[in-house]
Amino acid sequence: MQRTSHRSSPKASLDQLERYYQQVSRIILSRQHPITGLLPASTAITAHGDYTDAWVRDNVYSILAAWGLGLAYRRLDESDGKTVLLEQSVVKLMRGLLIAMMRQSDKVERFKQTLEPLDALHAKYDTGTGDPVVGDDAWGHLQIDATSLFLLMLAQMTASGLRIVFTIDEVNFVQNLVHYIGRAYRTPDYGIWERGNKANRGVAEINSSSVGMAKAALEALNGFNLFGPGGGQASVVHVLADDVARARITLESSLPSESLSKEVDAATLSVVGFPAFALEDAALVDATVDQVVGKLQGRYGCKRFLRDGHQTAIEDPERLHYEPEELLQFEHIECEWPLFFTYLLLHHLFRGNEPDAKAYRDELEDLLVERDGDLLLPELFRVPADRIDAERQNPGSQARVPNDNVPLVWAQSLYVLGALIQDGLLDVAQVDPLGRRLQVGRQRGRRVQFALLAESPGVKLQLDDKGIKAETRREVSPVVIHEATALAEAYCQLGHNPRLGLSGRPLRHLRALATSTLYTIEGRQMLFQPHFMNRHDFYLALDNAMLVERLKMSLTYVSKQWDLPGRPLVVFMVNERMLTEDGHRALLDFMTACRDGQVGGTPVQLGRIAGFLPTAGRERIDVLHGYQFPEHAGEQDHRPCQGLLPDAPRQTDDDAATGQPDAIDSLDDQALMQLLSTPQALHTQFEALRLLASRQGLAFDTGLRAAEHRPACVGDLLEEVYLRACEARRWELIRLSAAVLGKHDMNLEGAATEIVVHQIALSVSRSYSRHSTFRRPMGAVELLQAIRQFNPDDLRAQILTQELILNLGLLLRSHPDLFSDMTLIRTGRLLQLIAVRQRPEARLSISNALNELLALPPHRFTKAIRDVLEHYQDATDSLLQRELMHVSSDSSGMVRVNFDASLDPDLADAADWHEWRTAQGNLGRFSPGFFEGVWDIVNQSLGLVIGDQWNPKLRLDHRLCADMTRGEKLFKDPVTHILNKTPSPDSLQLYKEALHVLMLVMDKNPELRIDDTLYLDVIIGHAVRVAWEQRHPGQAPDYDQHRAEAWNALYLDPPSAVANHVMDALVFLLNQRDRLADSEARG
Repeated sequence: MQRTSHRSSPKASLDQLERYYQQVSRIILSRQHPITGLLPASTAITAHGDYTDAWVRDNVYSILAAWGLGLAYRRLDESDGKTVLLEQSVVKLMRGLLIAMMRQSDKVERFKQTLEPLDALHAKYDTGTGDPVVGDDAWGHLQIDATSLFLLMLAQMTASGLRIVFTIDEVNFVQNLVHYIGRAYRTPDYGIWERGNKANRGVAEINSSSVGMAKAALEALNGFNLFGPGGGQASVVHVLADDVARARITLESSLPSESLSKEVDAATLSVVGFPAFALEDAALVDATVDQVVGKLQGRYGCKRFLRDGHQTAIEDPERLHYEPEELLQFEHIECEWPLFFTYLLLHHLFRGNEPDAKAYRDELEDLLVERDGDLLLPELFRVPADRIDAERQNPGSQARVPNDNVPLVWAQSLYVLGALIQDGLLDVAQVDPLGRRLQVGRQRGRRVQFALLAESPGVKLQLDDKGIKAETRREVSPVVIHEATALAEAYCQLGHNPRLGLSGRPLRHLRALATSTLYTIEGRQMLFQPHFMNRHDFYLALDNAMLVERLKMSLTYVSKQWDLPGRPLVVFMVNERMLTEDGHRALLDFMTACRDGQVGGTPVQLGRIAGFLPTAGRERIDVLHGYQFPEHAGEQDHRPCQGLLPDAPRQTDDDAATGQPDAIDSLDDQALMQLLSTPQALHTQFEALRLLASRQGLAFDTGLRAAEHRPACVGDLLEEVYLRACEARRWELIRLSAAVLGKHDMNLEGAATEIVVHQIALSVSRSYSRHSTFRRPMGAVELLQAIRQFNPDDLRAQILTQELILNLGLLLRSHPDLFSDMTLIRTGRLLQLIAVRQRPEARLSISNALNELLALPPHRFTKAIRDVLEHYQDATDSLLQRELMHVSSDSSGMVRVNFDASLDPDLADAADWHEWRTAQGNLGRFSPGFFEGVWDIVNQSLGLVIGDQWNPKLRLDHRLCADMTRGEKLFKDPVTHILNKTPSPDSLQLYKEALHVLMLVMDKNPELRIDDTLYLDVIIGHAVRVAWEQRHPGQAPDYDQHRAEAWNALYLDPPSAVANHVMDALVFLLNQRDRLADSEARG
């Protein structure tokens, strides 16, 4: 293409545009389908795929040349019709994509709820019909970047003057696409390369390029009118600022890497530069570009990512994936894509860096290949098979050849767009009418306007006496104050469209940015309290000390992440109990700090609501499809079951907490219902409802009738128990009720994300399991499911694990030094360490210590967590002392059992021993004599716990052997019952292998008597440590940092090796106490 370096005369410019017009018409528009308006990615059909389909991503990028050319003609006020022709071609393509996606509205609706890849919109369609071309499970359809790119360019093109969206139905669909991508910050997808993890095993990942494109689309569409300047409020798109903020947080923590498996990926160029401009941090933009250029750039373009085998001469197109160790063969011979030179060309043009832009333009022109008289950009260049060895020995030395996919229309389009800008025919502002490029270097952060509301005139007077100004609801009228749940319900109406089967935004908690905005909803001004102030929500805000921490964290988050016009406005309701209970001094100090203008480094302005209204950030919503806000605006608490549970005298509660529950367990459902209809202690009511919930579910109709004669289900009554426990500050009942009701703190997801983005793995089980370990951001639902799965039958562990994660996230932000060199957090082990430091002089069992933790106020539990992190080694030593065993006889002469590798079974079809263990665990078979052997273990000890050592129901007590003989078949029942509660099959098989070792030890040592309970998890845990130390002699102090690696290694060991490790662990636990006692005696 002939270039001009400066602006030309109008006639010269028209001549230049004519040449571009002919090229765009021949190379791009000639391929556009006359009915659907869609473009094939290419005309090639190769071993690597059929490129004649219409990919969403390729289509949007491919039409940008036509869009840019139309803008260039419009700039010259061209009158031959080319402007309209080009613009209508763009409109037709974008509408073709819109309609193809609208046909899959049912998938959008499902995905919003599930985030499951199989529910995702399809990533490509039939070019001629717009219909799906491959099944839901036949392609990695979940590609958030593609959907986001469509939305981003829909906004940009509409802002440039095109009319793409025609009807309110289409507006509603776009609003639902906003909901669809709103959780991109924590949704693993298959990404721009449609493969997820680089090994192409179909494992989705959090991809920076997807998160960044989603952030850009959300920002572009926030408050955007899809009908253009003349549209009304009904065609405005609404975006939650918190969705943008959380995408920003994830993106800034992950770049310059693309994902966990890809340290660098050229796809990130689309995020830090055109078209997304998703980063405000200019230094991180430069670091990301430098990383791509430094590690991926070659003579023919950039590699997609390191060790990418796609379309190399030695790739086997018949294989879907490679083993990780096989990827090394692709090092230095990865294909190079000219496409990325077009991104770099545009990047430097937008930054005004002409020398670098010229260099990339020159590089691109050298890579053009001639086809039928046109100069075209190939998809990629690869090393021929006969030059691979030479290229490996001297990377970059060998000439490469283009593949058959010429042109890659996507690349050709971006090349033309860059050339139009560089030739002075088009300005960057024209292809970025929304000013996305101005995001880079933009500073965020605003002073938070903070208004105190008094629950009553009496509370207002108390605050006034302390020099703190507050207002009542009546005084701020006509502004109405609601709880955040009402706003969340209102947001469910945005995009609601029964004709398309779309429900709007899923009902989820709203975060601090959403509740820091002044809303005008159907003509009424409204403000909303922070979600954590809802008394039906999670319980942490009941603790004044924790409430202050939540408020500080919320104000800091709002101040740092606010990126909207106006200033944030936070309202906080103060009630009587806050001023009288423990911790009220901390709350008053917080309010005083707000009055003084600074809270922990966050700028805050305390004042009256009326004074803040002119400067507050605003949102207007006119259409809520009939939704009605609560009449009393939070003044009266909604407790429909308040009168259904008769109270008992308070003094019976302690008795109920200790003795009554055991008797309740044997009652049938009818007896439990009768129990609930008579005056009972609160703990007894909870136990009865817990049993009903476990048997029948929370939705079970109790036969009682609540307010307005509504049926009262178990969940309703449990909610009433929860509220009564909250009023009485019965922390053990508060926590247990919250666990049964499935309550979770809205910050749980963020706290867990905080941990993993710091490259710390998070395991939520007692003993390590890869199935319970997270290394990527996860949603609250996924995390809670794992907590329940790996802590079954123990509500205490479930709720304390959640509270622990929340505190770890807070501590990681405020005291990162406590986590130095930590690569894995096992919540189960941390809870053990915390428990053993509770009243050490009492030598409480783990289970009893856990009960004490359950009764602690949240701020004291937080203090206990920090104490363990600060004195980690002392806590570990204390736990080790608990795990060492007493023996009645001298165990030093114990006959050891050694296990020979010749006894290992055949792997059969399993790829490794971990896979073999999973298969064996799924079979559920027991070897002959297994149960008799377990009887021997229990008989020669005080008992055996298989699994969760905190759960007394998983214990086989020594007294069983007095009641049952060795061969009695009834003994089998409790053993199988406990084993069946093992949460994963590989763990079950490991338990069986460890039990086999203990059986043989007891058999060879019939005189051995262990005066302790044997905890199988403890023995296996020490076996893991022993095995790791044997593999890494001299590195014992580093074991905690390699715990995950050590557990994985044990699962991969053959059964004979595992058995020997278990034997070593048993010897250690039996003999170490004797050695310590001898040492103390000598000392």
